[in-house]
Amino acid sequence: MHAKLAAVVLLVGYQYGCGRLLHGFERGANRRSHVWFRWFNELPVLALLVIVVLVVVKPF
Repeated sequence: MHAKLAAVVLLVGYQYGCGRLLHGFERGANRRSHVWFRWFNELPVLALLVIVVLVVVKPF
């Protein structure tokens, strides 16, 4: 249960980070490359896969 909740908290932090990036775009202060954003976009997918595996397999 704690591992699943930790993953959800990480996703909430990811959402906060996305908001900060959005404000950076609005100010025109983007310093990241398109490749970085592609990898950054994959992080929630990997986190959700971990959550689903933890729910289905129930390793703890």
